[in-house]
Amino acid sequence: MNGRLWIWVLLGLAAGCVRIDAPLPEARGVDRAASPAVLHLDVTCILPGTGPAVSNGVLVARLYEYDPRRADSQAREVARTRLPGVWHRPGQKTMLRFACSGRTAVRRSYYLTAVVYPEGAPAGKSGLYFLDGFQRVLASGNRESLRVALAAVPEEGGPTN
Repeated sequence: MNGRLWIWVLLGLAAGCVRIDAPLPEARGVDRAASPAVLHLDVTCILPGTGPAVSNGVLVARLYEYDPRRADSQAREVARTRLPGVWHRPGQKTMLRFACSGRTAVRRSYYLTAVVYPEGAPAGKSGLYFLDGFQRVLASGNRESLRVALAAVPEEGGPTN
């Protein structure tokens, strides 16, 4: 009986003395509610010489984030940039340069869309030029310079953006 009592006393002392000596995150200077990371794209869009004319159009660029490891998750819009007053004449190339910035709490994967709409286009109307394909951005950091060519939307059966 005396041996069992000593075992229980030693187990009780051992359980009370076990502790982890790692400092708390606040003590290490890490803020639990970390400020969101700033994402910045410097984008140059080129409107080709072939395609319709644009007078006082609007370029709308959207930056989306998504989790590539989750097939059922939706992309979330992180930033949107509107560039009004876009003018373009057929036969000439037009370059449009703008910045697109957003904030995110958790780093994921990102892609960019860009569409040039005509002046006064109603919601849901297709644009005149668009960024064709899946344009993945910010793969290697939070800042990137990007140069892309927009494609003209075909007259019939084109994308509705």
